Amino acid sequence: MITPDKSLKIDSYTMSGELFGKGFPKGGGPCACSSVCCEGGVYVDLHEREVIMAHRDLIIRHMDGTQTTESSRWFEPDVADDPDFPSGQCVGTQVINDKCVFLDAGGRCSLQKAAVAEGMHKWAIKPLFCVLYPIEVTNGIVSFDEMLQNEESCCTIGTSFETPLFEACREELVHLVGTEGYEAMEKHYASLNSGQNSDVNSAQNSGMNPAMKS
Repeated sequence: MITPDKSLKIDSYTMSGELFGKGFPKGGGPCACSSVCCEGGVYVDLHEREVIMAHRDLIIRHMDGTQTTESSRWFEPDVADDPDFPSGQCVGTQVINDKCVFLDAGGRCSLQKAAVAEGMHKWAIKPLFCVLYPIEVTNGIVSFDEMLQNEESCCTIGTSFETPLFEACREELVHLVGTEGYEAMEKHYASLNSGQNSDVNSAQNSGMNPAMKS
């Protein structure tokens, strides 16, 4: 098993070791999303709020009866300071009918629906932290958000896995650190596995039990 301290620095981010040492079992992963993570709303950068409001007419066309089309009700009034957002400040989306204002009755994001329908990139107007989940960024550390661990299979990881977390969230991480950044993660994972295999082989050749190696 890859130990959780095998982190990797990419630009201003530190990629947590759990991205490489934990993952999803066969058939598991974010692609089986239940949308439960979206229900409580999300914090967005002030610039992201501006982007959303600039596309309000487009977004409204892709909302249903469970959502409000009054754009003045889409965001909470209070702004909070948070260095993990580019502007250093963020604001929360409102929760209406027990779900994020942008989540429709079928559990789909109206921001993403609107972008796709208009031929834009699917995440063109979607906030970064909505895109990344269950990946989170806290104090520059990119790691796993445990909010729904052991509650939703799409957001539950373990040390016994078929697909490592960073690989299951490839598209999201490329969105965050770019193709070169992701390739650095692939190389890092390969080197960790290579080092692990070398330790096991060395222990076997010396007659030691690798599990007992100090």
